[in-house]
Amino acid sequence: MNEAQAQEIVRAVGLTKRFGETVALDDVSFVVEGPGLCAVLGPNGAGKTTLLDILEGLAEPTRGAYRLFGKEPRPYPRKRVGVVMQKEAQIERVTAREYAELFSSIYGVRGGPERILSRARLEHRAATAVTRLSGGEAARLFIATAVVHDPTLVFLDEPTAHLDPENKRIVGEMLRELAEERTLLMTTHDLREADALADRLLFLVGGRVRASGTKDELVRAVPEAERRGLGVEDAFFHFCAIEIREGQAIGREEAT
Repeated sequence: MNEAQAQEIVRAVGLTKRFGETVALDDVSFVVEGPGLCAVLGPNGAGKTTLLDILEGLAEPTRGAYRLFGKEPRPYPRKRVGVVMQKEAQIERVTAREYAELFSSIYGVRGGPERILSRARLEHRAATAVTRLSGGEAARLFIATAVVHDPTLVFLDEPTAHLDPENKRIVGEMLRELAEERTLLMTTHDLREADALADRLLFLVGGRVRASGTKDELVRAVPEAERRGLGVEDAFFHFCAIEIREGQAIGREEAT
């Protein structure tokens, strides 16, 4: 990412979300600049999906606020935002081309179906039902569909969670290409994937931000004694107060 051209894309200030007595997000504040790919890292139950739901305009925070492109999102800037949810709708018997046609018409994009199928590398699978695509093919289709209208910001909720290593690599190449011209905010619990793809990092554990910044900044901040040469993984364990003992990840308070 060219730092001289970086612009503020997302700003969260004190975001808190409660579900009854459960606190899913606790005073979450951060800034994401773009273009580039920001990985939101945390274990299952960290609050990653809840955070995206709020930033996508699908849920209201209990407290706090956020800004997109320097403004309050009222009305929500749908034309500038793309979304890939953790579980995308897969309508029975709808082909890849029909799926592409549907979302192209929703966004009003001429030539959209061809653009989607080409970007997803699925021209040869256009007549195949979406439910019969492989995991990697479906992931590429959903991502290509989410950017058919050329959004400035794209939210992706664990887009490679169930893919094998080769398909993760292919989708990763697609994401890096997209991140050259827009901002991607992607949740994941795969530390090594984040190391390979991300420009910026946000560590979210137990609904709280443990650290945020550029990947290089956070990796350099790890004390020499804690480094194992694993980059983002080292940074995550350091900032989230986690250590490795006998091959197991444990909280530092448990290690004393």
